[in-house]
Amino acid sequence: MNGEMAQMSNIVISARFALRDKGKMDCPLDKYVSSIKFVFIPRGIFLKKTKTVDSVTDWFEICRKQGLEDIKYLVPTSISDRSILGFSNTSQNSMICFWKDGSVTYFSSRWKFDRDQEGWDVTYEEHEWKDAPSGKPSFENHTEEFKQVLLDIEDLAKRIDFDSFAMVFHKAYESLCGNYDEENTFLPANLPEAFRGIYLAVMKADVFGAMGSWNDSPPYYAHEKGLDKEYNELSDQLLEQLRYNLMYVVNEC
Repeated sequence: MNGEMAQMSNIVISARFALRDKGKMDCPLDKYVSSIKFVFIPRGIFLKKTKTVDSVTDWFEICRKQGLEDIKYLVPTSISDRSILGFSNTSQNSMICFWKDGSVTYFSSRWKFDRDQEGWDVTYEEHEWKDAPSGKPSFENHTEEFKQVLLDIEDLAKRIDFDSFAMVFHKAYESLCGNYDEENTFLPANLPEAFRGIYLAVMKADVFGAMGSWNDSPPYYAHEKGLDKEYNELSDQLLEQLRYNLMYVVNEC
């Protein structure tokens, strides 16, 4: 899974559980992250000016004191150019914060690679959402649609002679069916059993990146076999299902 999306979705999952249980938030960072900071906008009595903290735990405690009522994760389910997904800062995902005073804000992230530290510096900035839609987003279980897309794109991968990708899609399908083991250490903490297979399927089937990805050689092989339309349609459907099902897991688990 895209590292930016994985980090943000894991933060939201951890924050939602901490809000529910009224406990501390625990969300360890991956080794490739050198630093993280959160920049708050001024709000109410507690935050009279912009404030910056450098840990997920401190961010959550400030949010709780400020009256965080709920938090959701949103990411677009379609993009105009899948080839840009191999670059950083292209996911456009956000953490949507619903506050007890009725206001809505969102945090977006910016990733910058530090060559000296050989890791990423991540900055989350809060923004006011003035025209936020009424009500909170909700998501239904669409795993059957996800399964069908995986079966279809696995078949396409075989027909354009990419058995390695076919195997990736097949393993993701098996995860959706509940056929997976627990050796995977990338599962978010506290993720309920009913959502684990979906999350693992999203992780495994997210093949959109740069060199060596589903965006690299497969489209040319599909073109040679006259399968351009099918390649593009199934790739768009896969991206949509990956992102929708990730939002389902994060926001409904």
